[in-house]
Parts: sequence; structure tokens; C-alpha cells
Amino acid sequence: MCLGLFILFCYFIFTNATHFNGGTIGWAPVNPYDNSTSVKITITQSYSWTYPYIKCASNVPISTSGWSGANTNLTCVVDCSTDGGYSSAPINILTDCTSSSSSLKMMTSEKSKNVTLSAGAHFYLAYRGSAWVGLNDPAQQGLDWSIITYIDLRKRSDGFINTSPVAKFVSPQYAIVNKTIQINIPVSDVNAGDDVRCRWSTYTSGYRRRRRSNDEDRVEDFIDGTSIIPMSSVPVQFLIYVQSQPVCSTEPIIIPPDRCLEVQVGISISFNLSAMNLCNPSVATLTDILVSSGITSMTHGNLTQSSTNSSIYYMTFTWTPQTNQVGSQQLCTTAYTR
Repeated sequence: MCLGLFILFCYFIFTNATHFNGGTIGWAPVNPYDNSTSVKITITQSYSWTYPYIKCASNVPISTSGWSGANTNLTCVVDCSTDGGYSSAPINILTDCTSSSSSLKMMTSEKSKNVTLSAGAHFYLAYRGSAWVGLNDPAQQGLDWSIITYIDLRKRSDGFINTSPVAKFVSPQYAIVNKTIQINIPVSDVNAGDDVRCRWSTYTSGYRRRRRSNDEDRVEDFIDGTSIIPMSSVPVQFLIYVQSQPVCSTEPIIIPPDRCLEVQVGISISFNLSAMNLCNPSVATLTDILVSSGITSMTHGNLTQSSTNSSIYYMTFTWTPQTNQVGSQQLCTTAYTR
């Protein structure tokens, strides 16, 4: 069996960063056609942290020294009378490190956990805390955050339980003062035909929200292009750092593989992804190629400078596809210079 591999490329010019950097929460029914009185769903939490301030380990963030008391639960914040019993058996926010970059001081973590709820449950679920880095100018410390997802287990009009869209993100994002940028957030939806839309978050009665220098996008799916009622709503919360004009503002370019990648189940494949620094190396150097959205069981080596061109760096990726990965897989990478 063959699979398709899609690779998305981004590029950034890097400045410095520090602690909790944002995240997203999605969910999916284990069996979307479940007709029983209780429904098992999988809730997936993905977060971004400052590394190595927060260690790359299991059970992030409590695995970091001094953070043993940082564990808390995802809590119901709106429509809790119809949370299907979630509040009586909540899940915690602990996740496992999936990638880290010493040069970028970034670390991402993710974990999926199952919970069984009453059929027809619908409610808003949040990870709330107050450990943002200093935001705004002058910087304000310890501002609150609420990363809120909307779960709705009522049957769709076409007869099955919805699955939320999946959003991938990189945080922080970087912008140059007085320069327009475009921030790309890759999204996908397993329910073919759903209309997926993005919007900026707005105030929802029932929880606090403060104006601050972090941003939250919401990814929502609709039954079709004419519907105005979302079936689910997934948060994508991230930081944006605005920096002064760098000496060299030319973005690096990522060089795609030199061949079409056709892969087969059980057969290992290796390929290189390269990036080229277009700045004078005395001014800026390419520091990392960050995997912002990876593929399960795909690994990669360290960033390596080309022996034939000092402006080119590459990473070698290795993957042995499994049977449950038949279909399209998406790998997203971002190149950084500093």
C-alpha cells in the first residue's frame, strides 16, 4: 500500500524568547457511530514551552524541577450542566515532550487521553493558568490565559458524532515592525466535506479574558458552506514577538526533496530537507529547521552544514510507515535564522 507525503515549508527570522507559549486542544470520538448512552472520546492537548526552562520529558511541566505543583485539570467553564459527567472525572493537563530546539529555545509537548461521557454532552473545556512570559510594553508578568475548546457529542444532521478539526502551530511567531506578515496555521478535518473556517477569538460569557499581546485564533467546522453554527471550536493560542528591523531581513528558503516521495507500509525511507541562508553568514546564520507538525514514528537527525555550500544546512528524516498510516500524511517544517 502506498501513502502520499505532503511537506509544508515556512521560514522565520529569529529573536529571543521565555515559559508557556500557547497551545491548542482538540477532540475526537473513538467511534463516531456509537449509539450507546455513553461515548468515549479522545482529547488531545498540544502546548508550546520555553526550552530548557521547561525540560523535554514526560509529564510536562511537572517533570521540571520546581514545577512539581503545576499540575491541574482541564476544567469545564461553560454549559457544565451538560458536560456529560466530565466534571466528576476530569483529565489533567500533563503532556509529553515531542520536540525541542536548543538554538530556538522552543519545546512542544502533546498527549491524547480518553474520557467517557454521556451521549449528547456539549460544553466548553479549558486549560487556564497565569504563567505567560512578560507581555505588552512595558512588560506585564503573570497574565492569565484560557485555552478553550468546544465539545459537542450530539449527532450531526448527517447521522454521526463530529470530530473537531486539527490545528498545528508554532509559537512564538515573529514580526518585524512596520512590515506586514502572513501567519500560516495548517488545519485538517477528517470529516470529508466539512467547511473549516478560522477567525479571531471573541469574548464568551462565563469566563474571564484580558486584552494582551498574545493572540488566539479559533478553527471551527461547519456542516457546509452555508451554515453559521459551528459543530466544534478549537483554540489556537500563540505569542507574537515584534522585533526591530534586523540587519538582514531576507528569509531563508527551504529546498524540497529532489524526488517524489512514494512510501510503502513497513518499508523504511530516508530523505533530506535542506534550507539555505540568504544572508551574509557574518550577519545571520541558519539556526534550526523546526518540525511544527510531525508524523508519528518519523525521526530526524541534527541540523548539519553542507560540506559543499556553507549557506546550506540539512536534516535527514527517517520513517517506516505503519498500516494505520495509509493515506495522506502531513509534515510541516520551519527554518529559522538569527
